[in-house]
Amino acid sequence: MLDSVQNFVKVTVSTGYGSAATSIVLTAGQGALMPSPSYSVVWWNVTDYLDPSDDPNVEIVRVTGVSVDTLTVTRGQEGTSASAKNVAGKTYRMILGITAKMITDIAGNLHKPWTAPAALIGNIDGVNTMFQLASTAADVNSLQVTLARQPQLLGVDFSYSVISNVPYIIYGTAPPASLAGQGHFAQYQ
Repeated sequence: MLDSVQNFVKVTVSTGYGSAATSIVLTAGQGALMPSPSYSVVWWNVTDYLDPSDDPNVEIVRVTGVSVDTLTVTRGQEGTSASAKNVAGKTYRMILGITAKMITDIAGNLHKPWTAPAALIGNIDGVNTMFQLASTAADVNSLQVTLARQPQLLGVDFSYSVISNVPYIIYGTAPPASLAGQGHFAQYQ
């Protein structure tokens, strides 16, 4: 599964930390800028190095938890080493940007096989909103549904849920009975 992403996330770390620290507190209110984990961020000394790639102690850390303004991280990721970020008078920042792991993960997802389109199980009768999938979608974000040759949008037209180990798509509004007998298919990675 791909990492969580969000544009323009740059936060300031509230104080200095040694190389073994895994609970990192941000400046008040900045935890709200972070997406839900997991993802990698670049952590560097912004006082001396405006460009993180110039900081000899730059580090990529994996964010595995966010609680208000406190991040739980795994240090020294993607070929970087955990290093102290505690020089007095220096400001340290983290930025959520593209890392080698993101590119590798995207490339890996491009090559995942797709399931053959499969008919959804359930009657289109103007009342029914739940339709069963043949198998659980490994990556729900890849789920593609068509009804009468029209694409249906996850999060807009329907949601995805697994109920008692059975995968379903659930429409907000029941498909009209006039579409009975039309193709209703799902495909996913």
